[in-house]
Amino acid sequence: MSQRSFAKSDTLCAHHWCGENILPQISSVPAAAHAMKPSFEKLVPSSGESFRCFDRKTLRSPVKWHRHPEVELTFVERGSGARLVGDHIGSYGDCDLVLLGSDLPHTWSSDEYRGQTYDRHSAMVVQFHPEFLGADFFRSPDLKPVAALIQKAKRGISYPPQVAVAIGERITAMLHMKGARRLAELLTCLHELTLARNTVCLSSASYIFTATQAGETRIQQICDHIAQHLSEPKLNHKTLADLVYMNPSAFSRFFRQSTGRTVTAHISELRIGLACRLLTETDDTILNISLEAGFANLSNFNRRFRELRNTTPREYRKRYQIIGHSD
Repeated sequence: MSQRSFAKSDTLCAHHWCGENILPQISSVPAAAHAMKPSFEKLVPSSGESFRCFDRKTLRSPVKWHRHPEVELTFVERGSGARLVGDHIGSYGDCDLVLLGSDLPHTWSSDEYRGQTYDRHSAMVVQFHPEFLGADFFRSPDLKPVAALIQKAKRGISYPPQVAVAIGERITAMLHMKGARRLAELLTCLHELTLARNTVCLSSASYIFTATQAGETRIQQICDHIAQHLSEPKLNHKTLADLVYMNPSAFSRFFRQSTGRTVTAHISELRIGLACRLLTETDDTILNISLEAGFANLSNFNRRFRELRNTTPREYRKRYQIIGHSD
């Protein structure tokens, strides 16, 4: 990807970051005794490589709530969608850069491929095991700041657009590197991230992940179904309970224990996040947006929107337009 393409997107990034600060679309909900249980992924680098670096659009893998022991750095130059990290539910836009620590459950679901089994939206991804260079490598005095960064990343870290553009350019270049130069570029990226300011921790400090195989499978199935059918008003508590062959009351207890929130609250947060993106990125009517976000009627949409964003959809769009044209 050229320097020019990154420079062009920098202006877009600034608007997204400014808008997200003033009009928050991110929530972090206190976790219950058990965290949401994702599927486990075993990641294997290509032959001759000690860590993975790839463009997600080249993979044919389904969107799913998952975890892995590797640290992950993900950059989205252009696009929008929902981002779930630990107990955080939020929206992402252009120039999104996030660092995830080991075994932190997560998923990205792009608007472009919403409802489809495979998400082929472009995202530059780096994945490395914390001990891929040996158990003591990051404990050396020179790398103490990087070790602290990896520890902090256990909550997930989001970076401002200026940092995202610079690191995104390095990750893109890394795709075409080999050997020591490729490794050196990764270490440079990590060093630059230790210097970054105005970062945001995504998951709450109280979030604790525990796993059981049966729970992981069920919650993964439920969350995948919600992501694929979010725009359907018929998506409800009973439908999801039937999906995993549980009676409604038992399902309610299971979901709340696993995620720290009710089914209704989880779906509402995802739907309102989608509505926020549609309000700021399209000229569609508020009625059509409410329907596309899965609300059966406008009054329910307005009520939920005010509960979660402390404003009306119309006022939200108006304030965002003012921000976007302020310069």
